[in-house]
Parts: sequence; structure tokens; C-alpha cells
Amino acid sequence: MIYGDYHTHTTYSHGKGSVEDNVRAAIAAGLREIAITDHGPRHLLAGIKLRRLPDFFADIERMREKYPDVRIYAGMETDFLSPRGEIDLPEEYADKFDIVICGYHKGIRPLKARDVPFFAGNLITKNSRKTLVRNTDAYVNALARNDIDIISHPCHDCRIDLRAVGEAAAARGTLMELNGKRVSMTADELVMLASLGCRFILDSDAHSPDKVGNVEIEREVWEQSGLPDGLIVNLGTAPSFPRGKQERVRK
Repeated sequence: MIYGDYHTHTTYSHGKGSVEDNVRAAIAAGLREIAITDHGPRHLLAGIKLRRLPDFFADIERMREKYPDVRIYAGMETDFLSPRGEIDLPEEYADKFDIVICGYHKGIRPLKARDVPFFAGNLITKNSRKTLVRNTDAYVNALARNDIDIISHPCHDCRIDLRAVGEAAAARGTLMELNGKRVSMTADELVMLASLGCRFILDSDAHSPDKVGNVEIEREVWEQSGLPDGLIVNLGTAPSFPRGKQERVRK
């Protein structure tokens, strides 16, 4: 059983439930920790509004007081914005987040006009060498430039050089996500990543409270890989994250 679920969404982005709904679902599922990780603000369809961030943090503080037996992390699932490695973590609030996730998503507002091919390539020329290079650069450069705890659903919606990304993640101590909403890596790819020194985390990517803690879809792929469960950091124990801020919310 997972100790905590570190990738969940609420109505602050495009989830179906409130922060409290997700917390209550985590408690009902027997989890000890939960992270609320709504989408970054440059996601055109699902991003959290900057003006709502004070309410987001205040909401989480209220839930920490109301439910002291579960540890609640303030997080964000940020988006890749360019091959240069920018992500949409709001600079003025960066120190308030306990966990930062990053993943590729469609529907992002590019930083500059020259970044349009980065997103268009995954819709129009997704199998081209240029698109693969741009995607891989975005992952590797983002890991070099930012403190990212988790890479969400690697390979989803974009082709990457997974070995290069895995090497960068292992060097930074960034966790590779086993996503409960979709299978984004094969068992063989998991074995390859493990050989590079990568560690993994099982998360639900829940967009509704009833999905919090549900990781069975990727658990099946993990078992096919034959890898030891000890490489998954939240199986039965509390993980630590590269940003090193989780102690702030621990009681």
C-alpha cells in the first residue's frame, strides 16, 4: 500500500473535488500523506489562476489544522514551457510549495513565439527527430534549471529520449512517476531507468476524490518489470523530496 499520494487535482484547476474532498478521500483510503498539486497557470484550459493562489495556500492551511492526522503538502504540477527548460512555477510563490511536479501537457501558452514549434511539433510532426530533440531538451534543461521533485507521466503526449531524461533525473534525485491514470512507460523502460539509478513514485493523478490513492494500473506494469519494490519511494514509507521542504508541514 502506498504511504501517500503526491499528485492530486482539485477545483483550483480542473479537478472535480475540493481540497477537503481530496484530504477526506486520502484518509478513507488509509493514506498518511497527500499532496494537492493543481496545474500551473500557463495551462490554458486547466491552469490555476494566479489570483487564486493565496486562497489555495490558505485552504491547505485550514485543512492542516482540521485534519492533523494526515500530512498535507502544497504542490503544483508545472508545465514545460520551452526546450530551454522554463516551467510555469510562479516565482513570487515558489518558496511556498512543498512539492513541485513537472510534465508535458498540451494546451500551454508558450513563453515566446519561437516556442510555438515545441508544442505544435507534438501535434503535427510528433514522430520527427526535431520534435524528439526539442522534447528531450525541455525535460533535461528543466531538470537542470529547477528543483523538480517528480516528473509526471514521462513520455505521455510526447516522444523523448527516455534514457537521457532518466540520466538527468537520477543525477538530480528527481523521481520518475508511475502514474495511476495512464501507462506511460513499458516494463522494459522501467528496467532501463532503474539501471541508471532512477527511483520511482506511485501516484494517482486523481482528478476526482474517488480516484485518490488509486494506483493499480501502474502497479501491474511494475510487477511485470520484476524490479524490487524498494525502488518505489512511497510504498509503505514516507518519501523525501529533492526540494527538501516536506519537513515544513510535518507535525
